[in-house]
Amino acid sequence: MDYLITLIMGLVDNEKEAEWIFLGLFFISAVAFTICIGILISNAYSPLKRKLNTISHLNVVANNNVQGKGQFDKTLESIDKYITPTSAKERDSIRALLMHAGYEDKKAITNFYAIKIILVVFAFFSVLVGTRFMPELTTQKILIYTLFAMAIATFLPNMILRKIAKKRIRRLANAFPDALDLLVVTSEAGLGFNAALNRVANEIDAISPELGQELQIVGRKVRVGVPMPTALGQFVERTGLFELQGLVSIISQSVKLGASMGDTLREYAVEFRDRRMQRAEEEAAKIGTKMIFPLVSCIWPGFFAIAIGPAIVAVLEVFGK
Repeated sequence: MDYLITLIMGLVDNEKEAEWIFLGLFFISAVAFTICIGILISNAYSPLKRKLNTISHLNVVANNNVQGKGQFDKTLESIDKYITPTSAKERDSIRALLMHAGYEDKKAITNFYAIKIILVVFAFFSVLVGTRFMPELTTQKILIYTLFAMAIATFLPNMILRKIAKKRIRRLANAFPDALDLLVVTSEAGLGFNAALNRVANEIDAISPELGQELQIVGRKVRVGVPMPTALGQFVERTGLFELQGLVSIISQSVKLGASMGDTLREYAVEFRDRRMQRAEEEAAKIGTKMIFPLVSCIWPGFFAIAIGPAIVAVLEVFGK
């Protein structure tokens, strides 16, 4: 407590005001903690919710497991409006990134922002505890380090999520030409488009389980009555493969008109294979540029030390005499 009051005094230069500020912060923290505990208890021990959870499950063991998960979900629902941003644009952007990364649960966005808040709080207390062992630091430096750590904890989950989404989109894009080849073969073998899509989803699962799962979702939606164009559009939105919009349009037109899709799918398969090869060649062309940094930082210093070091030592000895 004295340490926190000392930190506050570095900002206000008045011991009495620092004590009042500390008491105010302590009161706000106590109120927030009490509200959180109240929300957790009300969600966990509400008689109505317990009754509904009991009715909705058949056996006691499964009821206990699912009830714990349901209570956790209800807790997230209760704090959803407090931790998610009010901007619809930001929510849609994060939700799209979560879908592209493979997190399609409706509570994924709430979990994401809950993780961000936990990281910010952890960073705040970690810096305070860490600076406790460095008394030479001034209050201004401690404040700067705290804000810097909280900023990193705020933006780090977004960077990690974008990286995960980008890697998943790349994996799907690399596996899609093979799926398209299988779709051409099955369509020309006489299967209808829905049956061919289901067969491709099962076969491609050995190469790319993620793409197989996405294609299976498309097939299930079509079987329950979702129109094929809508299911394929949702597939593009989930996976982030927006380069498939033209293919989806052509498939939709072929399904509506009953035309053969073999030639069209074959042309698109060749095009997507060419794109995959171009991406591989582009990555290979970048290797020379990427190797500059390890060469400069790791290999060249040792090479110059071995090649020029003895000559420099000899010159220094001559001048020293």
